[in-house]
Amino acid sequence: MFINDLSRKKRVAKNEYIYQSGSPVDALYALRSGIAKIYDAQNSLQGIVFPGQVMGADELFASHYQYSVQAATEVEVCELQNRHFYQLSQITPDFTNLIIRILSRSAKEKQQFISVLLKLDGLQKVSDFIQLMADMRKEYGFDCHDLELPLSKKELGQLLGISQSTLARALDTMVAQQIIVVNKKEITLL
Repeated sequence: MFINDLSRKKRVAKNEYIYQSGSPVDALYALRSGIAKIYDAQNSLQGIVFPGQVMGADELFASHYQYSVQAATEVEVCELQNRHFYQLSQITPDFTNLIIRILSRSAKEKQQFISVLLKLDGLQKVSDFIQLMADMRKEYGFDCHDLELPLSKKELGQLLGISQSTLARALDTMVAQQIIVVNKKEITLL
């Protein structure tokens, strides 16, 4: 029973929530497949989660989640209940190191995303964001040339802090320079 409760695989349908703002912080979630979106309490898009990434690591300090995570596509998550962290640390010698690596990687990815957002030039911001997505996918062992992006242009512009017209011009420029190919919600790096 203890081992079965340690980590659970869970399928979440598109547009359903993995967890919502205000609900008790009770687990870490690793995205096994699909893509999820992170929203703040005002329902503003704050980020995207790709396979291999962990959700909820930056909220372990709180009793309730500050953000909501919604499945942008059908997703599968692995859920690790917080109440088992201590027991795991006692029976698994490297568990504490694993949690430290997870938290450190999560912090690094957030810092990299902030670096993208700080770019002043719209083209550079979009280019760096696409490259960051590709680099993260590669780091987690996934295809880094074909990137699924289940966001509308409005959502992507909001996420990057640029207008839809700036986003469209940046994508058009990258296509014209043969850096990427855009096919609806898929971006292929050339």
